[in-house]
Formats: sequence, structure tokens, C-alpha cells
Amino acid sequence: MEKHHLDGQPEEARFYIPEGADNKGVHYGNEGEMPLTEAQEKIEQRRKKRQRREEGRRRRRKRLQVIGAVAGVFVLWLLLRFLPVPFGSVVIEGNGTMPDENVLRVAGVPSYVNVVQLSTSTMRERLVRDLRVGEVTVERQFPATIHVFIKERQAEAVVMTLYGFAYIDDTGTVIAVEPKIKGVSVPIITGKKMDTLLLGDKLDDNTMKNALAYLKALSPSVASSIAEINVGNPKELIAYTTDGLSIHLGDGDRVSERASVTEELLNEIAKKQLSIQYIDVNPDAPIVKEK
Repeated sequence: MEKHHLDGQPEEARFYIPEGADNKGVHYGNEGEMPLTEAQEKIEQRRKKRQRREEGRRRRRKRLQVIGAVAGVFVLWLLLRFLPVPFGSVVIEGNGTMPDENVLRVAGVPSYVNVVQLSTSTMRERLVRDLRVGEVTVERQFPATIHVFIKERQAEAVVMTLYGFAYIDDTGTVIAVEPKIKGVSVPIITGKKMDTLLLGDKLDDNTMKNALAYLKALSPSVASSIAEINVGNPKELIAYTTDGLSIHLGDGDRVSERASVTEELLNEIAKKQLSIQYIDVNPDAPIVKEK
């Protein structure tokens, strides 16, 4: 019987159809694949449809899960944002004279702590307005903590006023006013009484500014040994140590140099155990007057 091959396939092609045979029920796959019958093709199509439907359902489930998670987080955020419920913590560092309760109150934190309801910028703005606070940083830390870092203003000297004493920080700002000196061991600036000083005022007297600048230029150990600075004579400021030693400062100019000479002379006096009446810390011609 004469044989024919399909589509010009060579004689060695695997499949042949006898002459006159009906090929309506035969479907050919890709090259080298077994041809599929019409029934098999329908089964394969149904299988692919099921796979597509299952993949569609899986995608819809994932979308619903994501939407549900986002909605849940949003609802939780709304609850934490507007309901008076505690959440998270506020950690305070650097405060010395200000108790934690005062820091929280000044920062605007209510009786309960909810970090979602707190604004770090607002907290910082409120704290820097307090005269007891010199520098402050407010930062969020994951997941639910706010860190407050405070550098308090420290009294560097006490100034006599008409009605008491004003405590001055290193910028010359009045940070406290008291009818009498109490609780702070800092030098007192004497020889001149200031008019009424209020909280937040700044010194505008040059001799007092020079005295304050001299104290600030000293090392902490030497500054702590200064008990008083008399500014009664603007051309001859005199500091007194806790041991009663007089330190002549001239008009208080060249502050850094005078502070450096002061430390050198005091160290030498302590090392040699000298009995001194006074020292003059003129940078050009220092004087040590023995008793």
C-alpha cells in the first residue's frame, strides 16, 4: 500500500496516515511530541483552566490577607492615636536637679505615656523654653521608645540684687532668683548690686561679664576653689579662693591668658607650699607676693 507522510516529513518520520484516512480526530503537539487526540486536548484544556482558577484564588487570598493586615494596623494605630491608653515609654537622661516627673510635665506628657500621641518636636520646643534646660534632644527609637537627652543649665555664679540673689549660668542668663543663698556652692560676685533681675534676664554689666568669663575660662578644679570675685573697682577685679588667697585680675581683659596664669601660679604655690599674700595674674608681668 502506498504511504504518504505529512508536511513533507522524511520517510523516517515516526507517524504515517494511510491514504484516504480521516485525520479530524488527531491533533499534533510540538515537534517530537506524541500527537493528542481531541478528547485528550479537551482534558488538558480543562486542567489548565483549573490551574488558572486556583492561581487566581491564591492571588485573591494573598491580596485579602495584605488588605486585612494593613486595615488591622490602621485600626490599631487609630486606637493608639486617639484613645487614652498607655503605649511605649519615655527614657530621660542627663537630668540632675530636674526630677523625671518635672521633665515629663514640662514636655507635655500626660499622666499616661503613649508615644504614638506624642510629638518629639513639640516636646523639644516645650523643654527648651524652660530656663533650667540648656540643651535638649528628643529622638524616637524603634519600636516604641522616646529618648530625651537633657543638658541642664548650671549656676556658675551668684549675683547680689536689690532684693536678694540671682543665680547666673555660663551665658549670663538668670536661671533662679532667691531671697538668700542656699543649696549651691558657686562663687559670689560682690562689690556691686544689680537692679531687679528676673528669670531669663541677661547680665548687661561689663565688669560682671568679665568676672563670669574669667570663671568660665578656668578648669573645673580651679574654678571650684574660687569663693568670690569683687567687682567694686572696674579697673581692679579681685578674686578670692576658699583659702583666702587674693588673685588680682586687673580690668578683667585677656581672660584666657589670665586664667592660664592663675592655674600655673596656684599649682606652683601648692607644690612648694608657699605662704602667699596675693598674686597678680597680669599675663605680661605676673606677681607672687609672699607674706
